[in-house]
Amino acid sequence: MPILRRLLRIFGLATLGELGACEEKLHGVRQRLEKTAARMDEAIAASERFQKAHRDDAHRHKAALAEREAEYARRTADAKEALARASRRIAVLEEDVRTRDAQLEADVRQQASLEEQVAAAARDLAEARGSLAAIEVKLDILQGAANVLDARVRRGAGV
Repeated sequence: MPILRRLLRIFGLATLGELGACEEKLHGVRQRLEKTAARMDEAIAASERFQKAHRDDAHRHKAALAEREAEYARRTADAKEALARASRRIAVLEEDVRTRDAQLEADVRQQASLEEQVAAAARDLAEARGSLAAIEVKLDILQGAANVLDARVRRGAGV
């Protein structure tokens, strides 16, 4: 038989057993191919589901990012507005402090001037009291002299 097989192979033919074995192998390959195709379809479907989920996640993240950016922009604007208000308030308070400082300095100068005036008045008062005391002494002397003179005149006149 081996000669017959060689001859068939030369003409490109096969035996019925070889043809059956090839058909069985082909059938096995077709089954594996069908299983592989089914697995491939499942893998493609899973990939599509994953891509869809990934796109959905990307859209959700993008929307969340946009929302956070808007919130950040709003907070930034609020903070800038608060900063501007605080800066204006600080400027007003600084001006108020400068005004109060100037008023305080004027009050201190006025107080010093008044203290000098009180001291001068106290000196003048002390001087006046001294002069008044001297004048009272002189008046007492003069009254005494007038009393003596009056007593002499009355004695001399006989009154």
